[in-house]
Amino acid sequence: MSSNDTSIRQLQLATQYIAIAIGFPILIAGIIGNFLNILVFLTLGNYKTNASSFYMLAKSIFDLSALIFGLIGHILIQGFRSSALTSETWCRIRIPLLYISSLSSYTCLCLQSIDSFLCSSRNAFLRQQSTVQRGRYLILGFLFLWFCNECPYYFMQQLSIIPNWRCQTTNTLYAQYRSYFTILTLSVIAPIVITSLFGYLSYRNLHLSNLNRQPTVSNFSRQMISMTLLAILIVILFQLPYAIAQMYFTATANYSKSIYRQTQEQLANVFFFIYTYNASVSSFYAYCIASQRFRQQIVQVLKQLKTIFQRRNQVLPFTETGRSATQKKTTQL
Repeated sequence: MSSNDTSIRQLQLATQYIAIAIGFPILIAGIIGNFLNILVFLTLGNYKTNASSFYMLAKSIFDLSALIFGLIGHILIQGFRSSALTSETWCRIRIPLLYISSLSSYTCLCLQSIDSFLCSSRNAFLRQQSTVQRGRYLILGFLFLWFCNECPYYFMQQLSIIPNWRCQTTNTLYAQYRSYFTILTLSVIAPIVITSLFGYLSYRNLHLSNLNRQPTVSNFSRQMISMTLLAILIVILFQLPYAIAQMYFTATANYSKSIYRQTQEQLANVFFFIYTYNASVSSFYAYCIASQRFRQQIVQVLKQLKTIFQRRNQVLPFTETGRSATQKKTTQL
């Protein structure tokens, strides 16, 4: 075995280690965090009357879906070299499901940032545009749009196990469309630009409201805006390195590369790909940091769940169960 083959093997082992050692903690933290988000928003019911709460609930559902379809499969394929998820059919289905979920999640974050701007505006007409009904229509519309965007993927992919266990596009034009538009523009550039812009405008509105001491923003809206701004900041922190990496991979896609360089880039791609999943994990922890009220709501919901489980698992004494059984028999007679 040559030294080049040894180096390639070492890089492949490093890729497996990164997929397992970094992927698993992110996956566990993401499942717990998004599950608690969904539980809190469904229990309190704010999503029925507040658009930001509705976007947060929808984003948590899409984030959980992205972790299930994306990160679990990535850990199994890159970390364990499992062939269970490398069938031709699953190759064509997994990536569209992942991108539908992730694009929908970024859409919710963008809509959440726009809603924060509307709620913090001093213009009464703009504040009235923040409604749950409009939010439902927007999410359903974008969900349908992302579904249509991913449909061609099923017919233009084939499985390539050598050298890096990945799906490859059979159509060159469609491959460029996905690289430049779906991955780089929709998944990276657009969310960063939109959330940064409306996050800044929301912060400016809050700052002006505090200076003028005008009660245009309720305490609940302030809480939701603070949670949104911190979530935006953390998502940008995790998306920006991935954006730079994707720009490099896209710019050098047509270069002739050796197997060794492809393996090096695969290692970097796996790291940044898993790193960006923190954007799907961080919302719950951002909400906890930004809002004391949210932390209190989590404690209340967990206490309610504990009480429910205790009641279900409670065992009545033998005398009480015997009396109830005797009463039932007497009633039947």
